[in-house]
Amino acid sequence: MSKSNDETIRDRARMEWRAAAPGWKKYGKDMQKWMAPISDQLVRSAGITSGQTVLDVATGTGQPALTIAKIVGQDGKVIGVDLSPEMIEVAKEEAAYQGLANAAVFQVIKDESLSMFSDNTFDSVVCRNGLMFMPDPVKALKAFLRVLKPGGKASVTVWGSPDKSPVMGVVMKTISKHVPPDLEKKLSSTTTTAEAPPGTPGGPFSIPSVDMLHDYFLKAGFSNFNAEKIEATVAQTDTAEQFWQGMTEVTGFLVILLSKLPDENKLAIKNDVINSLHRIFPSGGPVKFTGELILGTGTKPAQ
Repeated sequence: MSKSNDETIRDRARMEWRAAAPGWKKYGKDMQKWMAPISDQLVRSAGITSGQTVLDVATGTGQPALTIAKIVGQDGKVIGVDLSPEMIEVAKEEAAYQGLANAAVFQVIKDESLSMFSDNTFDSVVCRNGLMFMPDPVKALKAFLRVLKPGGKASVTVWGSPDKSPVMGVVMKTISKHVPPDLEKKLSSTTTTAEAPPGTPGGPFSIPSVDMLHDYFLKAGFSNFNAEKIEATVAQTDTAEQFWQGMTEVTGFLVILLSKLPDENKLAIKNDVINSLHRIFPSGGPVKFTGELILGTGTKPAQ
């Protein structure tokens, strides 16, 4: 039996996050520092306070769940869920290291239906930079709505317009010049790239506008939707070389792509990317990966 398109997108996500998990563990402290302002805004938008029960969907290596665990305290609880067993293992290790294993629980899920959770369970649901990778965002948001208590809020962030991420655009275009057509065709069915056109399901820019996100929340049954655009710096390094090295470890499809290329191609890509970054940052550094995030929040109507 052939797989559905939704299953293919989920399988692709699992494979990419498996490849990226070691890099996310390695650079965990840096990534937490860069993304902390986004997590803080999610917490505020969702109205998370002490004693609440919170669900963090697409938690990855445990953020913002671990941040939320400190807010809800001993009387509260946060559950972080993700498709990737490898990312969840890193989250569990970090929870134990921070002494938060009792307040923050992590588990693997098979899809975005959240079928293991009962209706009206959580005070808040958050999803940081995960909804856009899901094959059916409306289905996912309906699941968020179902598990929320009446009056509870769901708050998500997604990448906005790719035009607002110039570094990513330049890097991806540079890489594509060096990938043999036959390999590119083969990889396109198993990995996603930042060059996927805006709105492509499962791609990083699949929800590139406030209007689209608003429409999804309304179709899912939320009320009182509000959104804001956030200009974010999601990574910063001292040099172009450091930036490229980090990208080759934390970007799943790039980890997979480079593993299939001969050394001369990998070296050519590295040199070309670094030269491209030097043109964007002629002073040599720091190299900033900036982008536009859309923060959207909706409320479950009182029943």
